[in-house]
Amino acid sequence: MSRCLPPFFLVIFFVCLSLLANPAHAQTGFISGIVQDIEDNPVMGATVTAESAQWSRTEETVTDGGGQFSLIGLPAGRWLFVVQASGYQPTQGLANIHQRGNSGRIHFVMEADPLNPPAPSTGLLAGFTGAEIQSNLDAADYLFDNGDYTGAIKAYAAMLAQLPELTSLHLQIGHAHQERLEFDKALTAYRAVPVGDMAGAEAAAAIETLELIRREMPR
Repeated sequence: MSRCLPPFFLVIFFVCLSLLANPAHAQTGFISGIVQDIEDNPVMGATVTAESAQWSRTEETVTDGGGQFSLIGLPAGRWLFVVQASGYQPTQGLANIHQRGNSGRIHFVMEADPLNPPAPSTGLLAGFTGAEIQSNLDAADYLFDNGDYTGAIKAYAAMLAQLPELTSLHLQIGHAHQERLEFDKALTAYRAVPVGDMAGAEAAAAIETLELIRREMPR
């Protein structure tokens, strides 16, 4: 005579089968860490990728404002951690994940990428990388070179609003206004270039030329 197992025991039975079939779910741990630069400053927004050849699995997270991160539910074993961040050279390291509980804390130090350094945190250009500034400048110059002087003026002005220290941009704005025959606006822009600026001599020459043109224009 056969006997049926109560529903409770059936549930336990299938849960055990599931754990045996998927040991990664039964034996997982977590790990935390911090990413800093060579001056011990936290690297915020760095991508931390954990890779396991044993489990054919990849997990990913991003560092917070303090450069810290954590990964939870990693199957036990040896994992490779790869750290990447804009402005820095990638770095990596290995760590063992325990079957359960905290597997410790790992520390990564990132060196600046000499070809694309991170944005400075202090100074006149704080928060902007050289690549970002060059990209915006190239976009504005493209508009100018293609005859979209109104668009170029807006693009240069937007850069100045963010980085007023780039006073040489007033020169480009002046040139764009001059192309539109807006001589008064061009003169205003040229005069905004400081005398000691790198573009100061060119601005002074442009002012002299424009004033001569205005004197010769019929009234």
